[in-house]
Amino acid sequence: MTLGAVPIAQAERIRSLDFLRGLAILGMLVANIPWHAGNSMSRSTDPDVMSVAAWLSQYLIFDQRFLPMFCMLFGASAMLLASRPNAPSPFAPYFLIRMLILFLIGVAHAYLLWPGDILITYAVCAPFLLLVLNWSPGLLIAIGIALKCVNLVFNEWPQVYETTLEQLLFSWWVDYGDAPSTIVDAYAGNYGDLFAYNAWRNQFLQWTALPYFRIWNALGFMLIGMGLFKLGVLQGARSASFYRRMIAAALVFGVPFVIYGVFARIGVNPTVGPYLGFTRELPLRGITFLLGCAVSSFAVLGGAHVFFQRYVGSITEPIERVGRMALTNYLLHSVIFLSVFHGFKVLPFDALDHDALFILVLMTWVFQIAFSWIWLSHFKQGPVEALWRKLTTTIT
Repeated sequence: MTLGAVPIAQAERIRSLDFLRGLAILGMLVANIPWHAGNSMSRSTDPDVMSVAAWLSQYLIFDQRFLPMFCMLFGASAMLLASRPNAPSPFAPYFLIRMLILFLIGVAHAYLLWPGDILITYAVCAPFLLLVLNWSPGLLIAIGIALKCVNLVFNEWPQVYETTLEQLLFSWWVDYGDAPSTIVDAYAGNYGDLFAYNAWRNQFLQWTALPYFRIWNALGFMLIGMGLFKLGVLQGARSASFYRRMIAAALVFGVPFVIYGVFARIGVNPTVGPYLGFTRELPLRGITFLLGCAVSSFAVLGGAHVFFQRYVGSITEPIERVGRMALTNYLLHSVIFLSVFHGFKVLPFDALDHDALFILVLMTWVFQIAFSWIWLSHFKQGPVEALWRKLTTTIT
């Protein structure tokens, strides 16, 4: 099987990919925590210097910067699996069973823990990756960009989606029905209340959202990641000067769109806008912000590689260990915050501003870095990774 310009069959793990994976998992928590802890990323109920600074940081630095990296790594992982010296032959049945198990893990995650799950989307996209393993890097990147453009268009002009795919696939038979409760009441009630609410919410967040925005965004970045891996970019095989140029280009072309998109969000936010004295509604706030985030995410990728090349060793290893347990750590976010906001009701749901959420993020980072270090000092894999591998091996 020919997979491209860069030979990727190897026995050892690629440490730079583990580092990227760990960084992506930790960074994604900042983007996801408003949805773990509430029902809106725009929340700033009592704006002051700290809460508004945290709100701005959320959009300027973290939102939509780390999910692209995780998607790119997922695409590259399909190539790595296929190129292993001991890869099953034929590879496709093994890979599809592995993705079916990931799909079931995602369903359990979405219904039992948190409806914001991304694993279902990855598993649904995965079969297409088998078809493109031998595509050229340029074609992979071009098709990936085209899919991302579809995502941008649907986000900014939802009527395009509503009059095409939604009309064809869902509008003639899907009826979400009324929510069984509000999300705040569901978190305040018993687990049955929360499960019923999550089941209702997943109708859109997981299933009908797949052709709306999930597949286009995830699959687009997966293909880009496969192309960049074949070019040696994703795994850090290029020089530090290459990655510095990547950072500069991504910032020059991405940051202006991000800044415009953030200003547009300030203008329509009912609390942050008046606090900052800017209440104008600007056009194209969705497409500009998401485009800027997509481009500037490559600055994060480049910066991660520059850092890794300079400090690889004891400084990067804690993050690498988080990345080696990426699936476990991703699911652990939901376990932690379900316990905090529902199980033990330590904190009120949908009531915290971003500065308080950032403190929770820092505490979670410390815990996960320590947990990953201790676990991998005793075991070869994270617990969910080991279960996933065992189930795949048993079935195949």
